[in-house]
Amino acid sequence: MAGGELKRTLGFWGTIATGVGLVVASSTLVTLGNGFGLGGPAFIIPALAACVISILIALSYAELANMIPGAGMVGDYTAPALGRLAAIFAVLGGYVVLAFAAGAAESLVAGVSINGLVPAAPPLLVAGAIIIVFFVVNMLGVELFGKTQVVLTSVLMATIAVLGVVGLLGLGGGTPVSGLTFNPGGWGQLSQLVTLGIWLYIGIEFVCPMSEEIRNPERTIARAMIIGLVVIFVADMLFGLAMVRYTDLEALATSTTPHVVGAEGIAGNPGLVWVSAMTLLAAASSIDTLIAAIPRMLYGLAREGMLPRIFAYVNPRFRTPWVGICAVTLLIAAPLALAITIDTIITLILIAAVTWLVSYIIAQVDVIVLRRKYPDARRPFKTPFYPVPQVLGIAACVYMIFSVHPDPAMRNTIWLFAGLSALVILVYAVVWLKFVKKMTLFTPVPLDEELKIIREHSDPTESGPVDARIT
Repeated sequence: MAGGELKRTLGFWGTIATGVGLVVASSTLVTLGNGFGLGGPAFIIPALAACVISILIALSYAELANMIPGAGMVGDYTAPALGRLAAIFAVLGGYVVLAFAAGAAESLVAGVSINGLVPAAPPLLVAGAIIIVFFVVNMLGVELFGKTQVVLTSVLMATIAVLGVVGLLGLGGGTPVSGLTFNPGGWGQLSQLVTLGIWLYIGIEFVCPMSEEIRNPERTIARAMIIGLVVIFVADMLFGLAMVRYTDLEALATSTTPHVVGAEGIAGNPGLVWVSAMTLLAAASSIDTLIAAIPRMLYGLAREGMLPRIFAYVNPRFRTPWVGICAVTLLIAAPLALAITIDTIITLILIAAVTWLVSYIIAQVDVIVLRRKYPDARRPFKTPFYPVPQVLGIAACVYMIFSVHPDPAMRNTIWLFAGLSALVILVYAVVWLKFVKKMTLFTPVPLDEELKIIREHSDPTESGPVDARIT
């Protein structure tokens, strides 16, 4: 096998684009429209609160990524804090489930959107084409990924913001609705929309698996995540406030594609076409980020023996984890073979969301545990006002898990299948660690040992086979 080092080629703007590219997805555009439909213009308040919460969580990830700069991200952070079992669960439960469910959903939504404009384009064909294109992009290297992601994300965010400005200035030709009030649902309902608002930002931590490929990570990671979150907030609010000016709130609250309905209200058919194309960009950006980031998490687990060693293979020419990229691509593409309805897609996304939030909780606990166990360890970036961000972050994640869906039957279904997914992952982890690798489940890996493994795989002077350095 080829040498295991990754190459630092991802700059500041590419890092921002990595996080924003996953966050701004077709599903978040739906959330944005529904949120403004329920809360009216006042939805800007819970959206701002959710942005602040996301910044607090991002600060913890920035500290962890700089203290333990591994491509395995939350797996690398958790092994020295809580042990290998929790590390495997944090990665597989939080992100592999995400790839299987949300990745397929994103590509399918894009396919349906384009099919509405071009009936001759089958949704599954469009979805498959998106996956194939970004599979090839990521196989060819992170530098190409970074450049592609900057273009995709810049066009996407500019489109959202410009359409919002067009609507707010009355340049789109739409007819303003009458009787619009700032907070139609009252402050009680508005306080319950923070959970909805948090989905506008979830996933910004996807810059962290690229920490070994980011230039000046001690400065870049935190700034990129915070600026990315602020950019998302500003662009989303411009678009959302424009939508409610020209679209009935009930239509936004009940539609499965409220962002398309809102765009049509702002600018008529040109707005509809514009946002349908934007939905394709959003899905493409998300698929690009998933295929880039998750294989690097698998790479991190594999180099420490928590996954089969083949996942640590790095192509000698392009310095990319090819096996992981292939595996994640297959996971994203697998559900396309099923007859998936919109209800099924929503359920899959929310199941993935629950396991994702559990991974967030583990990361916040990691910060607290590592601060206590290794108070003198080198931390190029430290979370301000520790441990307040961690406590608030954990509380917010727990709240979102328990309020994942307003319908009790749907909520129980989500919890059931999220629990089954967690059980499968835990069974794999126990069998692999205890019976195959003969490793302990709960004993934390010493921090110096963890950092040594990461340095061996990051050092550009190392050229030995990856297999030889997997413990």
